[in-house]
Amino acid sequence: MSHEHDDEEQFYEELDQYREIIERDKDGDTNDEDDNQRNSSEDEFNEDNFDLLAEFSDYGEFSDDDYDEQAFMDAIREANNFKRRKGKKSAGTKHGPVPKQRRERPLDPEVAQLLSEANEAYVRNDIQVAEQLYNKVIKADAKNFAAYKTLGDIYHLQGRFNDCCNSWFLAAHLNSTDWEFWKMVAELSAELAHVRQAIYCYTRAIRINNEEWECIYNRALLYKEIGQLGRAFDGFQKLYAYDPLDANILRELAVIYVEYNRVSEAIELYMKVFGDNVTRRNAFILASEDAIDSENESEEETEEGDEDLNLTQEELDMYPNVSVKKIAKKHRCIPFDWSSLNILAELFIKQNGELHGIKTIKKCARWIQYRETQTFWEDVYDDSEFDNRRFRNAKFQSLTEREKSKSYSLPIDIRVRLGLLRLNNKNVSEAMQQFQFLYEEKFDEIADLYFEVGVQLCKLDRYQEAIDFLAPLSQLDEYDTIELYRPLSKCFRELDQLENARDAFEKLVEFDPSDLEHKLSLAEVHHSLGNEDEFDKLLHEVVEERKKQAKETAPEAPDDTSTGKKARPRLAIAPLEEELPSEEIRSATLGTGKPLLEDHNYKKAPIKKKKTAEEIEREKKEREKKIRSNVLNKYGQLQIYKEGMEVGDATKTTLWIDTASDLIDIFSSIKNFFVKSRSKKFVGIIKRSRKFNKVIDYRIEKLSKLSQGENLMDGLPLMEEKITTSSTTELRGLTYDQWFELFMELALTIARLQSANDASSIIETASEVNVFSQHPERVKMMKFVKLAIILRLQDEQEIVENLRGLLNQFQFNRKIFQLFMFSVSEGQTSLKILSSTVQQKFFLRQLKAFDSIRFGQHVNGQASITNKVSNPERKICTYLNYIYAMLLYSSKGFMPALQYLKRIELEVGDDPMLDLIIGLSHLHRSMQRLTGNRQFQILQGLKYLYQYHEQRLKYYSDVERQEADYNIGRAYHLLGLFTPAVKYYNKVLNIYDDIKLKRHAAYNLTLIYNESENFNLSNDLMERYLSI
Repeated sequence: MSHEHDDEEQFYEELDQYREIIERDKDGDTNDEDDNQRNSSEDEFNEDNFDLLAEFSDYGEFSDDDYDEQAFMDAIREANNFKRRKGKKSAGTKHGPVPKQRRERPLDPEVAQLLSEANEAYVRNDIQVAEQLYNKVIKADAKNFAAYKTLGDIYHLQGRFNDCCNSWFLAAHLNSTDWEFWKMVAELSAELAHVRQAIYCYTRAIRINNEEWECIYNRALLYKEIGQLGRAFDGFQKLYAYDPLDANILRELAVIYVEYNRVSEAIELYMKVFGDNVTRRNAFILASEDAIDSENESEEETEEGDEDLNLTQEELDMYPNVSVKKIAKKHRCIPFDWSSLNILAELFIKQNGELHGIKTIKKCARWIQYRETQTFWEDVYDDSEFDNRRFRNAKFQSLTEREKSKSYSLPIDIRVRLGLLRLNNKNVSEAMQQFQFLYEEKFDEIADLYFEVGVQLCKLDRYQEAIDFLAPLSQLDEYDTIELYRPLSKCFRELDQLENARDAFEKLVEFDPSDLEHKLSLAEVHHSLGNEDEFDKLLHEVVEERKKQAKETAPEAPDDTSTGKKARPRLAIAPLEEELPSEEIRSATLGTGKPLLEDHNYKKAPIKKKKTAEEIEREKKEREKKIRSNVLNKYGQLQIYKEGMEVGDATKTTLWIDTASDLIDIFSSIKNFFVKSRSKKFVGIIKRSRKFNKVIDYRIEKLSKLSQGENLMDGLPLMEEKITTSSTTELRGLTYDQWFELFMELALTIARLQSANDASSIIETASEVNVFSQHPERVKMMKFVKLAIILRLQDEQEIVENLRGLLNQFQFNRKIFQLFMFSVSEGQTSLKILSSTVQQKFFLRQLKAFDSIRFGQHVNGQASITNKVSNPERKICTYLNYIYAMLLYSSKGFMPALQYLKRIELEVGDDPMLDLIIGLSHLHRSMQRLTGNRQFQILQGLKYLYQYHEQRLKYYSDVERQEADYNIGRAYHLLGLFTPAVKYYNKVLNIYDDIKLKRHAAYNLTLIYNESENFNLSNDLMERYLSI
């Protein structure tokens, strides 16, 4: 085989040639004497059963990770464009026979001669000749281990590491019991990023030597790299069980716990280590107090290395009269040092356990510094013990000089972690106190901490502080990345530092030109700076790209090579280099080749004349003037459209909604009014899901309006902006009261005609506007309007939350109690609310709160009082008692309901509705199974029902009279007294005109008639009242 045809896949490409040679031998085409010579040894392979790939699959019953040898070799074939092997799998166990130690077999004289010549050429360093001869040996004897092995050595000397790896990989199969060789192949595969092959080779080595811990460790690392966390976890657990004193294994276990989102278990691992260290030190202290003489320590203990016992020189010095090595033997553990505490602090940050994390870090730090007896620091709520503020602490000043001289400083990385926990706990001042120590360190050595702090400050909207830490990083080449400029651009934009924001967004676009969000943000900044040409150019690029994306119905899989990233296919043995010319591969492998994708030199944009501050200010004023005019015109149009909307004109209604929405968008685009949510992007007051699939499309549509020549300043501010307001009562021609009414009216109109969800989003936006949320009357109105919208959604949870909010804010207010009853007056949702035990408990606490005001003393279980009412006569709250009674009634608590109804009766006297509820409570109680005196309860119930009936007939109209007759008939029907029930039902049918109750009465009469088998009357009623 000539050298010019050698490449990293040469052996796979010649598999068919090897097979042809073997087949010719089997058919008798080769020398018969050689054939007989090979068959003469019982330890050699049988050519009749020889299969090259099967020979490379002789590792036997392999089940550690369920690798299928044949499937693996098929993967090798497919990766090199060969067909999958057909035929039955080998007999025996699932994975083939167990491997045996292969004996040296006699070589064919011709092969032996070639091998001898190849060895001589290799020894005299004639590499090219040796390579050719070894290839001839392989062609003549496809199972020659020495040829594959030495050929791999040649490739290694030449720097052709992929060829070397492939040759050694085949050689390992020919000497499959040599676990050290498998390990060597695995290590080279891992270096070449052939992860699956490396895992395979490590697994073969582990199968032969299951206590090869280095292989187990390296394989677990590879599993973790490719995301097979379960297998990685198994490997690290085996290692941890074998060596529980290895801090690296402990750290890897913690990392996997974090990946599994089981941070608390990772924290437990390190807290256990900390506990073990505390126990060991306590043993030292106890031995020191007992004054145990350790001078007679045995020579064996003295000679044992301190490294094995994890003893520090400080411990040896502190306990000179103690047999520390003897105690350390008994209490072996991983040392808990600053490195362990740093990892523990990171885990607390990931767990969002700020308070517990802060206390633990401070406690562990004191222990590391031998200050664990200073427990008074646990009552100090800041971190002053680790800086100069500790000198102002009286308890610190009372310490001995020895205690004061101990270390009180923290390593900078742990100090930053402590600050991040403080920051997450909203204690910004204490966090910044810790972050200030970063300035005392060498910047280039702790740049990663600057970045970590800056990103977290940006997330919490501390933009100026974030810039202080992020901006210096742009001077370092390794931080000139997209990860830095994302938060930095956001900070500049939020602080209206538009020049810096432009530079940052330009960097983002340079790093990732395909990110349309960055281009849109850059376009917005250019527009704010008055660079309209750049604005139009960027917007056009984004629009065209979105059109292209919309046309792609079946997007292709992303090509990693287009971004310069090297993918790692899992099935290929030499995955990266398969599709590249061999020379390029070799040069890239050796590290001397040029990158495949070179940077292009971009043309610099022509320098534009920068506008002066006066010009920018003049344009802003002109633009604001046009916006004001536009707002007034649109508001005038609303009055015209409203007249048509009120008479049901669909076109005018649509125009009114669209115009009002535009005005609301104009108002809501002003960031000054949204202090609570400045970091949120404004994407329109209503989510227009019918028109736009993504937020980016909405942004494009809005920005497109800005690019329409004369419309750039036509009064449609469609981006987030800040303006200077000169008036406290009006904005852009409309008073704040007019703006507020427009919000409310638009919300109610959309709730009635379109979508209650969209209407709710309008109210939510209005509630975030500071000029609305700081006005009590407007806040009250927003809550009532939102309740009206929520009632249309029939969402039980939302209704309850809003009603409770009103009941708490306007406690003991009669109109709010009435509103509650109106809101739950009909429907299945109302019944669920009324019969809920949660509502019962809520109103019971309100009752107790009112009683505490009545009697001037605290009542256990009462609600907090937010509206203390004056009640000198100590009267009950009839509305509150009535509502609570109805809640009990709805959940079939008739007897307790009667108790509260009786209280009301003493206050209000005769009331038809009160008599009705009392009467029904008695009747329903009489129908329950465990009732005391059924007849007496029925009598009481009928008494109250007839009182109700009498008042209805005497003081009310026909509608109420018909209702009273129906209810009396229904009561008798409930009791099974059909004769009086029929009498009152017939009154409903014959005396009154209203048809609604007539249908109910007719239906009930048909039931009675059917039960008494009077089908003629039943059919007559059905035809008259219940048929369409």
